[in-house]
Amino acid sequence: MRPSLVADRLDVADHIFGDVDVARTLVHNVSSREGALAATDAWIETLAMDGQRNPGLPDHMGLWTIRDPANNDRFVGIRGVFIAPGLPENSVVTFVAVAKSYWGNGVSGDSSALLCGQVFEKSNVAAIYTRVWPKLNPASDAVQHRLGFAPAERHTLRDTFGEKRMTEVLEFDLWRASNLQIENFEETLRQVSIRMGQLAAEQVLDPDEAAIRIMAALPENLAQVPDIGARITSDIELGLANPAWASYRMSRNAWSSLTRNG
Repeated sequence: MRPSLVADRLDVADHIFGDVDVARTLVHNVSSREGALAATDAWIETLAMDGQRNPGLPDHMGLWTIRDPANNDRFVGIRGVFIAPGLPENSVVTFVAVAKSYWGNGVSGDSSALLCGQVFEKSNVAAIYTRVWPKLNPASDAVQHRLGFAPAERHTLRDTFGEKRMTEVLEFDLWRASNLQIENFEETLRQVSIRMGQLAAEQVLDPDEAAIRIMAALPENLAQVPDIGARITSDIELGLANPAWASYRMSRNAWSSLTRNG
């Protein structure tokens, strides 16, 4: 894991934002190549070490690229650390995105532990936050618990990312719904419906409108599947109940205790 460079741009665009299975829990509209590149540039130009809009971040903040030295330095994923709106003073948030070919190899947990150590060693930061979608990415949720992150006060998507990004998520999920195939639609439609429920909970749109817009986006043959509307409504209600977007916290004291106890 080393600081990201502008030269990593195409790897990030191809393996993170250009892969819908990876990008589905990220808060961007990457339904086109142009969207994937725009989202990539938003990260690279601001957080990469040589990014044009990098404000001169301290050593413990920025973007890190993970590569596989045993496999010709193949791209594995990225990790980031930055200050997010809505967080307590003197805290940062971290995120990870791993290429699909490396899922299930412990990359998220190993890199998180490494990054936590780096943040606490190189700064006086009091706490590190991470945000996941437990209902959409249970594996990532399990990693937070295993590492010792504790559930924290909830931070809304709107507070964290702003109104424009909420619209991007809405457009992306409707695009995903419009591209579903009847052979294997269940899991993606569940994810879309839950996240649309989350957007409704944050008043981006009305709950009834969420169901209508999903149904309208579906291919005609899928919209006619028996009980499809009931499935969508049930999953929207999960999002409305606010389980979809969760925050976790690692304090400096908790990290010291964990490292002391092995």
